[in-house]
Amino acid sequence: MNVKYLAKNPTPVTQTITLRQGLPIGDTGVCSSEAVTVQVAPMSVREILFDENGTPLIEGCVQDLTVTVENEEGTPIDPHSSRRERTAIRNISGERTNVFVEQARRVYPGLDVEDVRNLGGTQLLAQFSHLRSERDNTTAIYSPAALNMSFESRVDSVYHAARTGQIQIDSITGNGFDCANAVQMELTNSSSSPVRIVVPRGTMFEQQNWNGNQNLVVKEDVWIDIQPGQSGTFPLPAFCANSSGGSPSGDPLNLTPFVFHDMGESFRDQQSMWRTTDSRRNVRMR
Repeated sequence: MNVKYLAKNPTPVTQTITLRQGLPIGDTGVCSSEAVTVQVAPMSVREILFDENGTPLIEGCVQDLTVTVENEEGTPIDPHSSRRERTAIRNISGERTNVFVEQARRVYPGLDVEDVRNLGGTQLLAQFSHLRSERDNTTAIYSPAALNMSFESRVDSVYHAARTGQIQIDSITGNGFDCANAVQMELTNSSSSPVRIVVPRGTMFEQQNWNGNQNLVVKEDVWIDIQPGQSGTFPLPAFCANSSGGSPSGDPLNLTPFVFHDMGESFRDQQSMWRTTDSRRNVRMR
């Protein structure tokens, strides 16, 4: 029986990916009998099949991650949708960063955005749309799916708990990146029951202000237990999501409902995350 490995490339440039000899293929118990080097087209996933002895057999492109829907200016996008789409920005007069933020709010009117509750999402989508627009030579607000994200749907997540009032977010601060305490999140459980919640791997935190600094993405699942009436500050390990941005230093952050997808080895280390999010370093956050 054949097993397969998916070599994923979410960037807009061709990537050369090498699978080392002895690489485990999923949880099948099969390991590659030899090193395999393949080129993966932009915004695509390449399938590599192996036989039961780990010998590579067939390669092919099995998924296209390019934008499939082009919307007219002002057309709202459902943040829960898995469609890869973008909404054009025609009027780009004024400060470019301000235009992207204003248009993101227009395209996503239903997102909970409250700095006082440390909840957001539109700033993140505006910044990632700005970066991808520069790479794609266009001006548009992109859907989460087109930015390699999805809307968090877990009922035990910190976002769900904060949005429904199970817990209160007192503050979120970004300090550095690729470290165990890149995010410091202060929470309060004002209810009469204990709360157990998770910050899922891939959870995205955005800068409250467009200051040119990085957004952050959580490196691994972090479980948090908060007793009734308890407040606490919880450190979260996080990667930098934008290689072209500065390092957070006491920056106020918002929790977003978006989770970044692993495109093969995105969470292996910081360089792998940057290869997934920012493939061209000349595209700047500012």
